[in-house]
Amino acid sequence: MGTNMGLWKMAEVSGLSHASLLATARSFLRQETIRGANDAISNATAQLSAFHLFNIGNHLHSSSDGQRIETQIDTINARHSPKYFGMKKGVSVCTVVANHVPINGQVIGAHEHESHYVFDLLFNNTSEIKPEQHSTDTHGTNQVNFWVLHAFGYRFAPRYRDLRTKVDSLVSFKSPIAIHHHAHRAGIGHAQHRRRTRRGCRQQTQQQGRQQTPHGDR
Repeated sequence: MGTNMGLWKMAEVSGLSHASLLATARSFLRQETIRGANDAISNATAQLSAFHLFNIGNHLHSSSDGQRIETQIDTINARHSPKYFGMKKGVSVCTVVANHVPINGQVIGAHEHESHYVFDLLFNNTSEIKPEQHSTDTHGTNQVNFWVLHAFGYRFAPRYRDLRTKVDSLVSFKSPIAIHHHAHRAGIGHAQHRRRTRRGCRQQTQQQGRQQTPHGDR
């Protein structure tokens, strides 16, 4: 039902009978109706004035990631993963989010690589929210995704855990000079921000120390 509770547990906490919930689920809850309801909520949220405040550089930026969820029954996608489920089984729910609004999702096996589903999630997005740039973590990247997403008009901007180990395998469709320029500016900006932050913390700590030190101990 989307909550991993089951109808019996939902009936206990909602005050509705199990029979009515079961009848509703069988009569109205199908993949197309659930997708339509989700799209309606996402589209309405995107009409709020605050939605575009989360744009990055005037571009609608989306991201996707997988969340491991333990399954109550042995489904076709359920797999063992001691790291996440111990001795039990579970699945991975991959969700695409744009400006904090979910626009698509897919359940895959916990053993599958998330990068194989990035294009499917973007291409099969049926909402009115159409991101221009997309990011994933390292588990959502492969060399094919760079070309495929570029061919369909997306900019692929993954976030790597260790960029130095990925430099030789990066793919770009812009001039290396432009990339170096942006990377250099970003690096300088981050370094300056870190220095200012550390300097501010030291000054604040020293000031608090002077205020708390008794006059006789100076």
